Amino acid sequence: MSARASAESGRLTGYSVDSYVLVWATARMSTDRVNVVWITLESVRAANTSVCGYDRETTPNLSRIASEPAGTAFQNCFSQSMWTPASSASILTGTYLFEHRVGYDGKAKEPLPSSVATLPELLRDEGYQTACLTPNSYLSEATGLDRGFERYHLTLLRRALREPETRTATLKYLFRAWEYGPGLSFNVRRHNQTYIMRETLKGWLDDFAGGDDPFFLYTHCPNPHLPYAPPRKWIERFTDDIALSTEEALALSLDTYASRDRMIQRIVDGCPFSEDEWEALTAMYDAEIAYADEFVGALYDHVRELNAGKTVFVVTGDHGDLFGEQGVLGHNLVLDDHLTNVPMVVSGIDGLDHARDDPVQHIDVTRTVAERLGVSHDQFSGVDLRETAPDGAISQRGVPHFDEYLEADPAFDTSRYHGTPMTALRTDEFKYVKGSEKAELFRLPDEETEVGDEYPAVRDDLDARLEERLLNMTEQGAGKAEATYSAAMEQQLTDLGYL
Repeated sequence: MSARASAESGRLTGYSVDSYVLVWATARMSTDRVNVVWITLESVRAANTSVCGYDRETTPNLSRIASEPAGTAFQNCFSQSMWTPASSASILTGTYLFEHRVGYDGKAKEPLPSSVATLPELLRDEGYQTACLTPNSYLSEATGLDRGFERYHLTLLRRALREPETRTATLKYLFRAWEYGPGLSFNVRRHNQTYIMRETLKGWLDDFAGGDDPFFLYTHCPNPHLPYAPPRKWIERFTDDIALSTEEALALSLDTYASRDRMIQRIVDGCPFSEDEWEALTAMYDAEIAYADEFVGALYDHVRELNAGKTVFVVTGDHGDLFGEQGVLGHNLVLDDHLTNVPMVVSGIDGLDHARDDPVQHIDVTRTVAERLGVSHDQFSGVDLRETAPDGAISQRGVPHFDEYLEADPAFDTSRYHGTPMTALRTDEFKYVKGSEKAELFRLPDEETEVGDEYPAVRDDLDARLEERLLNMTEQGAGKAEATYSAAMEQQLTDLGYL
């Protein structure tokens, strides 16, 4: 119970307010009150992070945090879905996509049901300062993912200079645009908000550290969401060993992801890139990951400099991106490992080493953090990683929308993809993917050759395990409410290639 709620209870029962506040304060001092900073990086796949073994040093700060005595890096962490609204809702509620339904429709037009609690709501009710800074309109009042955050701000680049919360940081960015941006450019898609968010968050952390209550800060770093356009400080970081020039690589990225229609056309055309072009796109992507890693390091160091007490620090990707795997660009259609296997680093929670190599899930970390803070909830579908590891990882994709692909090319073969919502169960060696129309077994790392007939015992075992997991999910019925996005939000989602 928060101090405010305790005082209110005192007025109702006749006890003095001072006595309740004294009891509450004593309880606080005797309880291990821990802060939490959770950073979710946009579109970062584990395969391209050095903390997960990549040959390019893209994430030195993640590696540094993981290597400290209180740090743990999970090599096999899996998101619950393949795009931002669904995976973010799973992180914030500790539930699977089929349970919370945000993004189940493939359009994120169905908001979070009121019956599903959020981690920030639970923490707020226990006296935590809760805050969220996000540049993504899918984490907003439209979807209900702002619930429980006492301090919340959606940063939209087109209005960042007009917003008091981000005005100072935006002015700093403009003065440093030659380093942290593209220089002089009026192309909004060339700019990003990572530097603006970093400076804004440092101010928020200063405020929280000056207060008496612990804090839970959740933020969503916008890099490296397509189009991959690294700031000048990072753009040449990985272009020395590619055939195309830096300028050619950037132009290719901006052209490939110029719009959603443009990207879909490239997909239906069969992703017609040469080896040199794939390397160029990857170099731009990796440079943006390095920029996001700098953001992580700056916030981690700022928290430590504040000496704000014990702080749990969590960094992960919301999902990954594809570079032609299964014929897809970006994050669409499938549950390939390069979409669902994301980096995960946790600092400040003991007893996690035994699970570092197991397939773990976002919702397991949510459950673990909640248990550590004493706010667990019956709805949480994950496990406490201090005690056990999950029996495989589950990812889900909702309703696919093939219309835009068929409009680009009526002959586009959609049969290779699941035409209904589907669930993937991932073990160390196999992935079993099942929808209402078909089921497929893959022996990893190959996710395109179906091997169910070669391994019938494995197929039957995973099918039984998956059915049991699905049976235990508390699926919400389709809600009547509809998410409403403002014109500014829709423009931002268009800039990101969602609309």
